[in-house]
Amino acid sequence: MKKIWEFIKDKSYYFLGATVVIIILLVVINSCSGGGNSYEDIEEEMVNAAESYYANHENNLPKEENGTVTVTTGTLIEAELMEEIIDPSDSSQTCSGHVEVTKVGKEYSYLPFLTCKGNYEPKYLTDIVADVKTDEYGNGVYTINNELVYRGDDVKNYVSFNNQLWRIVKVDNEGDIKLVLANFTEDSYSWDTAYNSEREDTVGVTTDYLRTDIRKTLNNYYDDNFDKDAKAKIVSKNLCVGKYAENDAFSTEKECSIIRENEKIGLLNATDYQNASLSSGCTNLSSQECGNYNYLANDEEINTWLLNSSSQNSYRVFYILDTIGESSASSTKRINPVIYLTSKTIVTEGTGTKNKPYVVK
Repeated sequence: MKKIWEFIKDKSYYFLGATVVIIILLVVINSCSGGGNSYEDIEEEMVNAAESYYANHENNLPKEENGTVTVTTGTLIEAELMEEIIDPSDSSQTCSGHVEVTKVGKEYSYLPFLTCKGNYEPKYLTDIVADVKTDEYGNGVYTINNELVYRGDDVKNYVSFNNQLWRIVKVDNEGDIKLVLANFTEDSYSWDTAYNSEREDTVGVTTDYLRTDIRKTLNNYYDDNFDKDAKAKIVSKNLCVGKYAENDAFSTEKECSIIRENEKIGLLNATDYQNASLSSGCTNLSSQECGNYNYLANDEEINTWLLNSSSQNSYRVFYILDTIGESSASSTKRINPVIYLTSKTIVTEGTGTKNKPYVVK
């Protein structure tokens, strides 16, 4: 033991010197990284500060479902819940931001928006879509009725959200993003199985979407597959559940002659299928040309009931499998659920391809 102590004593200057060097290196590294925080760390601090803030200001939290409130980083700093934000990439610059709080059921979802000018700024999915150009074949984004619509069979419109792969159908005139699940469900479902006095049989009734089996199926899917943070990004929309005859021309007027208000989840409409095709021959529901140059005609991804049913009888419903078909409401088919993401949806990475989809924050 004595020899060990004498060895340490003899080498103490070396140990002391090494310790000083290590401390200096840590200080330098910390200084270069703008305080040792990453942008993700700062966002986590923002959320923690906002949670503490609203723990003392519960009356300011939204009371209605999907209601939102916003607290700025300035308010959180004034409340001494966090310090001034230094840009990790530039210690001479400060950052700003806010946290949006959304009521989802009995819980609240906290989403940070951090801006460090020039180094870290929100990339909104709506802006990305607006900048998409068409390629030499015409694939890309088109403006139709003040909406940004993806058209063609080779479009880069894949999105990773909720650990699922989706495709962007369009950005509507409110800036919200319509997504369709890029993989149909494994299970098959009836559109409706109620007794129909018109046929005197259990073949389904399509006259009231509110009471249909498919609406219950979709709502169960929504409840079972999205957590509170995902639900906070999904906005309610009015669904167009109007009816068509088999050879009718596509028409948003027909589709929207019947509306189901404030729904969180739905299915594609017939006009979504038409708009996705670049074929000039895609004019009515029975047009086989609609399957040309159309990413929704991909039967490896899309196999689904539509929201639209038959105007010629009360138990027939339209579906997509390569082309648009018609079937008894009581028959079973797979579905590709449809949701709308808020116009404030942020993307962290991706190029929109299947292998590199836009990743929603």
